[in-house]
Amino acid sequence: MQLSKKQFSEYYHSYYRQLCLHALHFMSDTDEAEDIVQETFVNLWDKREQLGTIKSVKAYLYTAVRNNCLTRIRDAKPTTPIDEGFMDESLTEDEQMERAEMEARIWRMIDELPERRREIFLMAKRDGLRYKEIAEQTGLTVKSVENHVLRAMQSLRTKDFKAYLFFFA
Repeated sequence: MQLSKKQFSEYYHSYYRQLCLHALHFMSDTDEAEDIVQETFVNLWDKREQLGTIKSVKAYLYTAVRNNCLTRIRDAKPTTPIDEGFMDESLTEDEQMERAEMEARIWRMIDELPERRREIFLMAKRDGLRYKEIAEQTGLTVKSVENHVLRAMQSLRTKDFKAYLFFFA
């Protein structure tokens, strides 16, 4: 079975964001996580003629992203041992997919936040900026930034408490 451009596009649009979140479990930098996911899709396209042996493209992508992250970590710091608990190898494939689906739910909820609140929330939680830094970049007061983040957290907790606890508890 050869992968068509249409099938590839469907896989890309269906799994890109979830795979980026999966990569963020391993990488501390969002740009690096996105690079790894993009490289994974390039590799998938390069191997499109060999996909007949793959039972689940989704599982293949998640495993490939994890392995690519671990390779990048290993190559970046060859003298630093990787914490065994850090690599979700103890999770089954189903547990990894469940985790990714929960991540996707959180991202959908974040996408539903009002634009300004979402922007500030992501600057704080995803990018790790301090409230003072966000205030300087946005022209808001520190108190306004705190309120945006608090209201975003409340909204997420209300919509899906289980997913909220998974990520923020």
